[in-house]
Amino acid sequence: MSAPPSSAAHEVDVARIERELVALLHAPENLSPNGIPASRTAVLNLVAYAGDRGAMERVNHTLAALVDHHPSRTIVAMVENALPVNTIEAWVQAHCKALGTTGMRICVEQIVLEAQPEALRRLPNAILALLVADLPVVLWWPGEPSPRDPLLYDLLKPAFRMVVDTADFTHLERSLSSLATLGRRPGLAFDMVDLSWERLTPWREMIAQFWDVAAWRAGLRSVHGVEIDIIENGDGRSSRSQGLLLAGWLASRLGWRARAFERLTDGYRLVARRGRTDVEIRVTVSRGSTFGMRRVMFATGNRRQSGSFLVESIGHESARIEVETTRDAEPFRRISRLEEFSEAELLAAALDTLRGEVVFEDALEAVVEFLTISDERSGPRRPGD
Repeated sequence: MSAPPSSAAHEVDVARIERELVALLHAPENLSPNGIPASRTAVLNLVAYAGDRGAMERVNHTLAALVDHHPSRTIVAMVENALPVNTIEAWVQAHCKALGTTGMRICVEQIVLEAQPEALRRLPNAILALLVADLPVVLWWPGEPSPRDPLLYDLLKPAFRMVVDTADFTHLERSLSSLATLGRRPGLAFDMVDLSWERLTPWREMIAQFWDVAAWRAGLRSVHGVEIDIIENGDGRSSRSQGLLLAGWLASRLGWRARAFERLTDGYRLVARRGRTDVEIRVTVSRGSTFGMRRVMFATGNRRQSGSFLVESIGHESARIEVETTRDAEPFRRISRLEEFSEAELLAAALDTLRGEVVFEDALEAVVEFLTISDERSGPRRPGD
């Protein structure tokens, strides 16, 4: 369904969209053997923003894998430069499947709104009219959101959750700082889920298990160094956010305070204060064929009695865990499963979460504390920061 090609503004015909969705339910392929039309099913409204065709392809690929996991009315808002000035075009589709052996079919709906750039400010009103009443609204924003973009603010007003992926951020440090304050803007009441943070879940769980062993806690209280190694594969995404967020998580959970932050050619150097002792955290980025975390190691003790706690990816969704508490003690070694998740699986988990993670918010605030120290000491960030 398309709006007339004209330079004048044309409102999206919501009633016509609803009629076309009903028609899809009555399509021959969606009728039961008794001629009963398919039923709609939705537990939430999912609004996705695609800034270009590439983002649109990514959104469609992920949503196609999500259909069976989380039924929703999905509204995809997309920027289309090729449209006539001030035009919004709309089209609909339904993803249907059989309901057991009943012969009945159930469908989830997808509405795509393509807007010429000058028509973007009219998108929120069109989306608002298409939301299913009384169902929660989640905004998924692939790419790097700009806090100064009025479209972002308007789309967040009805949302109770925003899903981002900080691996998509080009200006990582600036955008992390903006994320930490975005939810405090007047008129907004949403929580935040970061897919990069969700990728860290298996790593955080394995690291946290070190503190579950009573015999290891004394050594962990003497941590003086942390090495976080991450890999980027040149596909345009950045795993640096994972390194920074893991450092922020450690600082926030262990009560470490930010003391210094240094940008290096291959990563970052952070210094945190643990009581009266400094803890140096090195985030090192290298190139490889994979993406994300590679290794985390804690250095403990002193010159007379040192120790280490290691989690290292060894491929094939496996990790090597190794603990050395003293020079004389037998090292502890184990191979554990290290789960990896697709974007659809991460998004499904983000939609299933009852509320945003306070732990993530704390980790993000800790990262911003380090970044603030850096800004105070070194002045404004470089353009790419």
